[in-house]
Amino acid sequence: MHTTHPRKVKILATLGPASASPEGVRALIQAGTDCFRLNASHLKPPEIAPLVEMVRAAEREAGRPIAVVCDLAGPKLRVRKGTPTRTLNAGETIELSADPAVSAIPIEGFDPRHDSLPGSRILVKDGKVVLRVRELSSTGVRAVVERPGDVGGGMGVNLPDGETSLPSLTDHDRACASAALEAGVDTLALSFVRRPEDLELLRAYMAACHVSVPVVAKLEKAQAVRPETLARVLLASDIVMVARGDLGAETAPEQVPVLQKQILRTARCLGIPAITATELLESMIREERPTRAEAADVANAVFDGTDAVLLTAETAIGQHPALAVATCASIIRQAEAHGEFGTSWSCPTQLPESRDPVADAVAMAAGRAADQLDAAVLVCFTNSGRTARLVARHRPRTPILALTPSWHVARALGLVWGITPHVCPEQPADHEAVVHLVEHIARERGLVDDGELLVITHGAPMGAQSATNLLRAHRVGQAGAPATAGTGME
Repeated sequence: MHTTHPRKVKILATLGPASASPEGVRALIQAGTDCFRLNASHLKPPEIAPLVEMVRAAEREAGRPIAVVCDLAGPKLRVRKGTPTRTLNAGETIELSADPAVSAIPIEGFDPRHDSLPGSRILVKDGKVVLRVRELSSTGVRAVVERPGDVGGGMGVNLPDGETSLPSLTDHDRACASAALEAGVDTLALSFVRRPEDLELLRAYMAACHVSVPVVAKLEKAQAVRPETLARVLLASDIVMVARGDLGAETAPEQVPVLQKQILRTARCLGIPAITATELLESMIREERPTRAEAADVANAVFDGTDAVLLTAETAIGQHPALAVATCASIIRQAEAHGEFGTSWSCPTQLPESRDPVADAVAMAAGRAADQLDAAVLVCFTNSGRTARLVARHRPRTPILALTPSWHVARALGLVWGITPHVCPEQPADHEAVVHLVEHIARERGLVDDGELLVITHGAPMGAQSATNLLRAHRVGQAGAPATAGTGME
């Protein structure tokens, strides 16, 4: 009897003081974590490599690919660390500048005379505190408190009515990216992406480092989610993240649910995996159970078609990191058990002309065939991961097993909806050898029984780095040619 089908929507967990230990990482993996996020906003470059090795050690113990994402801070404005917390009262006028000698609330990376015109808003703490610029001063700006609250060191600052003068890739980002690439992270995420050129800047930096990994575009700025910009930003990325905290501050909280659906729909149409993030189970930082609204939020992300969800403070500083992951996994499984509530947003059957229409058509056919035939597993051979991502785009009911010779590709595929990645050093030389090897691995993993169907897709001829163009349905137990050594996975 084959094993229970794996959860389709993946879980990313942020490492932090509450979980960044060998025991903590192991517990998060056992609870259901598929990928770990390192938040470079709170890390120094030398601290990155030990965290990566901690995950790698746990990965070896778990015996399955576990991705590591380094989340670069980007042009994030913050109240200068170490600034004492003070209460701002409604109607109060305060001075803001980068100089702590003249400002009660100094802001790092803030050039107020260029970034904040009179009448514009300055938001602190994800918009919980709202300031309105009244006038420019000799060193910064004077602002009136419109929404009061406590403000202290390290809190985030947003300028929803303008753009920061900070570059998209800061010196701290470069230092952290260099350390992360040297440590062997699988993905880099860039924060506060505004335009496609921001992502190209990061790719150029990686090229100078002679390393290339997938890039996550974090959507937190209003400029990036405008209709004329969104698709261009997604096509410049490998993965997209709906970072709802700053996005809500930069736009408005009531806009975020619709923006989430629009981003997820557009990403799926373009074949870009998508992550939903921020405050999914926020109450579990302290509590052992989520609120009903939080459970509904996770389930709705599943119904919207997200590939993965990200837990941040819940696992970084929360009191119950592993329990938060286990709870998230349980909510996802419950949502996935109700197929009638599946992704309601339609997407085109073909990708844009800039992508490979043959490969996408074969991927769509593979998913439909697997579902119609009630196949046990849909198996993709892939070097780059693209074949598996194309299949996952069409959201088949059948579990997807992706075979690849690359650990980096396998880890990255662990972020994609419905895919179980498997590192397969043996590369078959012809199609019959593919079938033989697929059957062997599927049996070994307990995914199939005799007489069940496998649907297999890959590029042919083998050894030619061919685009995906072949689809086969194979009944387990039928005779096939013996596997032989060779190359050719696409």
